[in-house]
Amino acid sequence: MAFYLLYKAARRDFTYHLPLEGVLGLTVSGLMRATVKFVVDFAAIIQFRHPYDVGGLYFSLNMFLPLLGLTFLLGMDLVAENLSESTSKLLTSLVMILGGSLLILVGVFLSLMNKEYHHTFFSVETGGQLLRRLFLDGDDLSKAQVFKKHKSLWAPIRDKVAVWVKEGWASWEEEKPDWFTDKWKASVPEHMKPVKKTGDIDDGDKTADENEGQETLIVGGGEEQKGRRRSVLEVISGQKSASSKVMPAGGEAKKEIEIDAEDFVREMNRRGSINM
Repeated sequence: MAFYLLYKAARRDFTYHLPLEGVLGLTVSGLMRATVKFVVDFAAIIQFRHPYDVGGLYFSLNMFLPLLGLTFLLGMDLVAENLSESTSKLLTSLVMILGGSLLILVGVFLSLMNKEYHHTFFSVETGGQLLRRLFLDGDDLSKAQVFKKHKSLWAPIRDKVAVWVKEGWASWEEEKPDWFTDKWKASVPEHMKPVKKTGDIDDGDKTADENEGQETLIVGGGEEQKGRRRSVLEVISGQKSASSKVMPAGGEAKKEIEIDAEDFVREMNRRGSINM
């Protein structure tokens, strides 16, 4: 077990692929490495040959380690002459039978399986190397899986990951691929997300200002119309002097509208005589 853990640490493959940080991540990594190694030693589950676990070549060699250990101990006893002649022959025959049987079973197993998976039993690829290869050679779906793994596995290509995210974010927002979910967005580091364009914000503010200006113009026009109507009524009722000036609402007037009272009354009388 100690040799296996040192082997993983020497290859910078000790950290487990789960995206856990700090003390929790270190604890889970140590626990998972020890658990998987224990299961492989006693059950030889072939799925654990995956690079995220023990790895292909280590898994294959691990199947022969018990036999190699037995052979080594038998040789030491034979050299030290600690065993009788009959016991030595029995143990030697047993080691040869076990070794031969194991080789035959492995050969039959490899001959019956799909040949495209043969290399997985001799691969020395680590979990980080696998993840980086899938990112560099895969499609967007394969690349998107990078944020589901521990960041130390893809740290050597973090710049390429950031470029991929920033260049593709806008198109993903439009196309909405299945993997582009809110959960996936939350897993992306903030410094890798594209910055929102200031032009979009200015356009929004500009639209709001224009709408507000239109509303002000409408309201101002109403106030101006009310001011004009009030001035005419005042002229008719005699509450205003002979000359009345109407000034549009909203600060400084650009143009004054002047109404002469006598001209107004004369015009009203003329229109009345025409209607009659």
